Amino acid sequence: MSDSMSQTTMCCRVCGAQSLAKIFPLRELMFASDEVFDYVCCANCGCLQIVAIPTDLARHYPANYYSQKPHDEPLPHSGVKGWISRRYCALAALAPLSVSAAMMRALLPEPGDFAEYGEYLREAKLNSVSERILDVGCGASPRRLAAMKRCGFTSVEGIDPFAPADLVYFGVPVRKLTIDQVQGQFGLVMFHHSLEHVPDPVAALREAARLLRPGGTCLVRIPVMGTYFWRHFGECWAELDAPRHLHLLSLEAMGLLAARTNFRVRRTVFDSEVWEIEASERYRRGESLVAAEPVDSTLRSQRARLVDQLNRLGNAGRACFYLERQDLEL
Repeated sequence: MSDSMSQTTMCCRVCGAQSLAKIFPLRELMFASDEVFDYVCCANCGCLQIVAIPTDLARHYPANYYSQKPHDEPLPHSGVKGWISRRYCALAALAPLSVSAAMMRALLPEPGDFAEYGEYLREAKLNSVSERILDVGCGASPRRLAAMKRCGFTSVEGIDPFAPADLVYFGVPVRKLTIDQVQGQFGLVMFHHSLEHVPDPVAALREAARLLRPGGTCLVRIPVMGTYFWRHFGECWAELDAPRHLHLLSLEAMGLLAARTNFRVRRTVFDSEVWEIEASERYRRGESLVAAEPVDSTLRSQRARLVDQLNRLGNAGRACFYLERQDLEL
């Protein structure tokens, strides 16, 4: 990161503070267009944010953008095997400390879908498998929702303003909407790496609070600004993803954002993966992600150990925040 960057006065869209901030000219790297977008970092909360939100954001989400690509999904188990699998998931998510859940864990292997996504369901503190679950910015291929549906959670749905149209993905309805257009009450509202794409994160979380039932959970997974990956890779950190990532929140900024929207952070889990290092290294070499090459297995193992350590220390580039409402009057 250069020390000779120009500065400007900014008003942070997350914490509202005014300050003098460095301008970081960041390039679009995922598709190697090399367009440059100015970002500034708030001196008060540490949020890195784009100076001017593009009026043509949709063109930066082409058909080959990863969340819009079609995927194959496994068929759900049927018959007795399906019933047992769904029963396992329901007990493990809704009553993880019960004797029945302990017996299931002791006697049966954990279903693959639950092994991958079960933590989100456990932390949601849902009342039943029929409670509504909303994934905001899920893309045209909401694989998490499809997996949750196979686990027996029947009322899953997604929204995405950049989806090509309303659609159904392996039984999961996806609507071309923004969160302010959604009605009803949900037990869980999720932002899986979508809040950083939202022009107004304060308004988005206030809408999430509006949609949650009392005691419901808002799950937010985002890149975390100011940690190892930013310090090590700088403008080549893959999670900057200009101009799609409009706001990159620090831990402090996430806490302030939660407080501004009547939430509190109940739990934080860092969850970076090896690809984050691999993609950042490619960007550092001037390569795009369009035609990624295989990585040496020994090098990948070394990077995996580093990522595991950073996650344990709370110094990695991604985290999952579980939020709960502080009150019911918005």
